[in-house]
Amino acid sequence: MGGIAIVTDSMARFTRPGFPADPSQFVASLRIVSDGQFVDETPETDLHQIAGFRPDLPAGPVAIPPSIEAFTQIYSRLQKEADHILSIHASARLSATALHARAASQQFLGRCDIQVIDSQSISVGQGLLVQAAADSVARGETAEETVRIVRGMIPRLYMVFFLERLDYLERLGRISRSQALLGSMLGIIPFLSLEEGEVVPIEKVRSRPRAVEKLIEFVSEFSRIDHLSILQCGPWPTEESRLIAERLQGVHPDAPISINCYGASVATCIGPESMGVVVLEAAEEAV
Repeated sequence: MGGIAIVTDSMARFTRPGFPADPSQFVASLRIVSDGQFVDETPETDLHQIAGFRPDLPAGPVAIPPSIEAFTQIYSRLQKEADHILSIHASARLSATALHARAASQQFLGRCDIQVIDSQSISVGQGLLVQAAADSVARGETAEETVRIVRGMIPRLYMVFFLERLDYLERLGRISRSQALLGSMLGIIPFLSLEEGEVVPIEKVRSRPRAVEKLIEFVSEFSRIDHLSILQCGPWPTEESRLIAERLQGVHPDAPISINCYGASVATCIGPESMGVVVLEAAEEAV
């Protein structure tokens, strides 16, 4: 006993191949439901394997969060080896996962210290927090210090992205059906950010090349970056993503840059053809 276990959910995506590999690190699966298909998502799930993302279907896919019972079972198993569990989850404004985790944690009061953290992020943003927690545990730091590190990173995480399909913005409740139809006819591409876990429209552009330029302009505003991830819809880097990475490496030559698929559950929110960036600002710049 005395160890620290880490739990997250499958909305997270990781920049390290094979992560997580430690049995004390667990990823709870969201279930993707669409067109009669049920897929329990893992970090390796390819959203292109899910037919429901076709634009001709009347209702797109839905991501069902892990249940309270599922988290109860996970915590019950992990507490046999750990006194502390750190549960880091997708933005509570986009998924009920953190809410379910927090409800399950109440059953362990007095038996196991379970800290549930709303990452206020998704995909790689969430994954960077999980990796940082794992690194802290590996260094032998306490649960309290690990929580402090993770919470301290959240304000330094930024995510911007653009959507090719406005029906996903309608699903997020940011525009009406009539606005989605009109915007699609006009070829509008919305450019958005994730602010305190909520999707916020920033502006509209009229072409994908201009949307890509907006991504590059956003990243160029930072002085120093600890990590930069380019988010795309496929598992293998596209030519577009590689070109963006090359341009951003020129702006931030010392920053680690990864190209990652944002995942099927995230695609239920932003669609299968979107692109974005996640920035972890350097700690000294965020002060």
